[in-house]
Amino acid sequence: MKVLIIDPAVHSLGGHHFNAVQRLQRELAGLGVAAPCLGSAYADRRVVDELACTPTFSRSVYGRSYATPAEFADSVEETGRQLAKATRRSGMPDLVILPCCDQVAAMALARQLKRSWLRRPRVLLWLLYGPHHLKASDDSAAAGLEGEARTAFAALAASAGGIEAYCETPAMAEFYRGLVPFDVGVMPGPGLPARARVAKAAGAPPVVSCIGFANRAKGYRLLPQAVQTVLDRHRDVTFMIHGIVQGSDAEADQPMFDRLAELGERVQVRQQVLGSDEYLARLAEADLLLLPYDPNVYRRRGSGVFADAHHVGIPVVAPKDCAFAQPAFDGGWGVGMREYDGKSLGIAVLEGLERLAPLAACAARAAGQVRDDLGRVLRASAEARPAGPAGLLRRFRPGSAPGSA
Repeated sequence: MKVLIIDPAVHSLGGHHFNAVQRLQRELAGLGVAAPCLGSAYADRRVVDELACTPTFSRSVYGRSYATPAEFADSVEETGRQLAKATRRSGMPDLVILPCCDQVAAMALARQLKRSWLRRPRVLLWLLYGPHHLKASDDSAAAGLEGEARTAFAALAASAGGIEAYCETPAMAEFYRGLVPFDVGVMPGPGLPARARVAKAAGAPPVVSCIGFANRAKGYRLLPQAVQTVLDRHRDVTFMIHGIVQGSDAEADQPMFDRLAELGERVQVRQQVLGSDEYLARLAEADLLLLPYDPNVYRRRGSGVFADAHHVGIPVVAPKDCAFAQPAFDGGWGVGMREYDGKSLGIAVLEGLERLAPLAACAARAAGQVRDDLGRVLRASAEARPAGPAGLLRRFRPGSAPGSA
């Protein structure tokens, strides 16, 4: 059984792209299956070594400008050429896994699979965002890209030996079900396995955290006003703000982190890349987690940090219009921001601190009900066989439906 993981965004330690590939590889190793990956052409040496990663792709899944229709074709051509070169060396796998798939990756893979007449691998993929990674799927700019997405995923369905696809939220899955010719389920993207929280000492001050890559859509710009508002009104709370700006679209926001660091000893600011163990340890320290993500981007999208908080059992603060946080709002362990600004974030944090005990109890119950289906899905995918010549002939008989799983 040969498995290949493809993620052009894997380039450094930390972050959910690295964690996703690492988790997939560990789960598959438990099944006796090796799963090397193709990642960014700029992947650093630690990623290459730890993930058996071949530096391959010069364009990230987040690298598109969407400026002209020709940009899609150019991106597909470049990605496809690099994919073909990499797979010529390794051969065609039985299963291809894309933990973050967009229409460029889908079309490039479809063209590569179309060249393989003797064996068509199955494809397991996650659709983490809409056709435009910086726009909600109901935005007019995103709507103009639906045609290229529809064409790309139809080509992939016709070229693969079967497709199993997931989105992280019901809202995103519902959107894609109207766009792609295969079924789309709902399951968090591959993330780190849950870790039990260490009991805190009685009377310890509450810790409010924000953690992850500080991309502009993550709303870190709301923190200075919000943090100051809370510090002025709550004498015990401490903040742990972790945000990586290097390599993101927010490198110019470094002065904002400097201002946060100047707010006093109750505010810790960290900006180093966290390994998976340190990330989980830092996350587990939080009593309240801030996810002030821009609803113009995250209206339907999921959040890997939210999924991790769900597993661990941490109450969250998030905009009320972000689909990923709806389970927390419904389950009594989330506080919704009334408006999307720093003042509303500060008010929501104060509300969360006032209600922290019931929020934490609901979060703990929700964590106890989490089902981690990744192992089951990978086991089923590893046991399925790719389409051979006979299967391909059946698929092309008159009346046969194009390649859904």
